Amino acid sequence: MKITLVQAHSSATIRTRSGVLTSWTILIMLTAGAICGGLLNLMWLSAIRNQAYNCASSAALAAGHSYLSDDMLRSWQQPFEYEGRMARCQQSAVSMVEDYRAGTAIPAISSESVKVFWPEGQGPTKDPALLVPQAISVQFEGAYFRSQFDRFFYGLTGSRSNPSTVQSTVHLEHSPRAFRAGAGQSIPILPFAICDDLSGTDSGPAVQTPGYWTSSIESGKGQDIYSWNAATHEFESGPDGLPEVTVTVYSTTSVGNPDSFIPISFSSDKGNVGGGLIPEWIRNGLTGDDLQSMGYSELAFPGSVPVTTLTSQDLLNCRIALQEKSGEACLIPLCSALPAKTELTSITLKRPVAARVVRVSQITSGSLKVILQPCVIATSTAVTSTPPDAAVNRYVYSVRLYH
Repeated sequence: MKITLVQAHSSATIRTRSGVLTSWTILIMLTAGAICGGLLNLMWLSAIRNQAYNCASSAALAAGHSYLSDDMLRSWQQPFEYEGRMARCQQSAVSMVEDYRAGTAIPAISSESVKVFWPEGQGPTKDPALLVPQAISVQFEGAYFRSQFDRFFYGLTGSRSNPSTVQSTVHLEHSPRAFRAGAGQSIPILPFAICDDLSGTDSGPAVQTPGYWTSSIESGKGQDIYSWNAATHEFESGPDGLPEVTVTVYSTTSVGNPDSFIPISFSSDKGNVGGGLIPEWIRNGLTGDDLQSMGYSELAFPGSVPVTTLTSQDLLNCRIALQEKSGEACLIPLCSALPAKTELTSITLKRPVAARVVRVSQITSGSLKVILQPCVIATSTAVTSTPPDAAVNRYVYSVRLYH
């Protein structure tokens, strides 16, 4: 009997231990599964956050470019124009997110997710003529990116962590000091310059008159007979608040004519070789190879560049190239005063502006008449100044991601 009782007790102990091991095994498996599931959730959230950041960056760049428009150059500004720029900027960001998130788990955003930041002491109520924000950001709220761990512990303790938002910011920089073409890039500049230096009048050197661009465009005294339709990308008859300036391309460099559209040579070759390349530079812009051929790494302002002359065939080719360029925003350099008596071989670039070619006509066999309208241009080739007191430019911008 005693042997029988000992055998029964041993069998019950084995069954009890087996049950305990089975419970521990199930508990360990459940814990391991929860940990693996949580890690997979964190990996998924990390991938979604990366996608959301890329999406926010694209949306912020789109918002920055959409904010910039030619109407910022008008001497008068109405509150509804600023509101229109803001609405266009926000809608561009929202539309970009909608296109980007198709087929992904990225959440949608509203216009409130697009923020505009102004420099200290500025804003739409401070200076209506300079409505250029310092930065624009697009953000996704952090609540969407909570992990399953956070949701689980919130159910147990009633408290949760605050996940950071996913945000991308672009800066609207407009203090260009140079232009640099990267790999596969070209600087969207026309190979012509306008003299825009202060010059003395016949009444004496103390009396100063503004340069040709300044007197026609920035003073608002130029003719305003054309308007740019951004929707159709065409010029129409009728004023739009942006005066035009008429310049003349002469076959030979003319010092005495203030309206001269001076041909610039971006080639190291001497003589008139650069004149034959002017049409190519009009169409394609200035490349890094062109700069390297001159021994430059960038086109600096201020800086010196050689000038060239044009043959009758060069003028014809320039006319065709300029007509093809009609309506496209281009950089145009303004240069300092030209020497009155010495032969002109080079000019000093002073500052860049931007304009669109409106009309091109040939007056005589030795000159072209070109009508330009000022515009706003955003180019990644701009190298901007960092000091806070750097001179700002109304025409040239660079929209850059801020990290």
